[in-house]
Amino acid sequence: MTTPDVAYRVLIVDDDAKMTEDLRELLADELTDLGGIEFEVEQDFASAEERLNHEDFDLVILDVRDAADGSPSADIEGRGRELYKKIASVRWVPVVFFTGVPQQVRALEEPPLIRVVTKNALDDIAPAVREGLLSGVPALTRRISGLVERQVRDFMRDVVAPHWNEMAAADPNEIAPVIVNRLAAWLRENGLRELDRVVDGDLVAITGRSAAARVYLMPPVTHHLTATDLLVDPQGGWWLVITPACDLYEDHPDAKVEKPRKAKVQYVHLAKADRVFTDDGDGSESPPITAWLSSAKSNKDKGPAQRAFRVDDNRYRALPRYLDVPDLVIDFENVRSVSLDEARDWKRVATLDSPFSESMLIAYSRSVGRIGTPDLSFDDVQVRLGLAKPKSEPVPIQPSSSPPNGAVLNP
Repeated sequence: MTTPDVAYRVLIVDDDAKMTEDLRELLADELTDLGGIEFEVEQDFASAEERLNHEDFDLVILDVRDAADGSPSADIEGRGRELYKKIASVRWVPVVFFTGVPQQVRALEEPPLIRVVTKNALDDIAPAVREGLLSGVPALTRRISGLVERQVRDFMRDVVAPHWNEMAAADPNEIAPVIVNRLAAWLRENGLRELDRVVDGDLVAITGRSAAARVYLMPPVTHHLTATDLLVDPQGGWWLVITPACDLYEDHPDAKVEKPRKAKVQYVHLAKADRVFTDDGDGSESPPITAWLSSAKSNKDKGPAQRAFRVDDNRYRALPRYLDVPDLVIDFENVRSVSLDEARDWKRVATLDSPFSESMLIAYSRSVGRIGTPDLSFDDVQVRLGLAKPKSEPVPIQPSSSPPNGAVLNP
């Protein structure tokens, strides 16, 4: 756990004592601007794993080799993955592989949270450690874990304990779903706001947009394509899946079911998601917004552009910007179908969360299923009720009583 004098804690796992000491001195000199950094060293992985079980660290520097004589293990590629998998299963923190065989773990690299640095490239180690520490992910993970633990504790104390007489006869396995459902409901309604309160630093700019964050599940929680997934095609275009979820459901390949369920459809319906702003910020992909930006800003062009952001419009639905999702306008008149296999290859960015998902599907259904009727006038009824004033009738033009051009009319 960090203290006022220690900004970060780093665990170095390496059996080379000389290398470890040199590494500590190098990082201490290169990262002084980050504040106090506490470096802990373990020479074997078992001890490191045990410490990660009970202590908080902000980053782990890991040598792939884990042998008493310092030599690589026979299956070094598998060993590197095994070591990382164990760390991630115990406590997820950013990892910097510091190894003489970087090619064996290069496939694991996901900057800035998982980095691979060759031992003879000392100039690269400090920047990699800096990026991992500044990510803020470990601190955020601790805050989220604390938030969940506190809610479970409070639920047991405030809800379960006072009603234990009613619950005591129940199977404990039946109580667990109640706790989980209640916790999920609380987090859905209050979690982001509570997170805003406890998170500080640069992360506030992201988590502070609770309203936008509430719209998306990122990344999608299902292993298969589902309704209201946001997809990006190979050309960079954004699309919203509007095929019902029941037609896309598939059991996980690893599910132990006798007859795994498969998707019922061969084609997926997609609604175009136009970006409100192009990359340069000067244009738009949405036709009505493009017309407004290129017009003289008259009311004639303003009305159609405003339609894109109305919550009761039959054609458009707007989605807010958040992380990788730009400001989008869904156009229910711009719909296409692609094969399920093709859609599976597109990038899945997010899925709309409830109730935004249901609202989007209902809006699309209303758009394509509405029955048009002529506009009916109830002006006279409103006048009689005093809700409106009578409209003045145009005065008919009366013929002139004088003959034109001074002509004399015969009696």
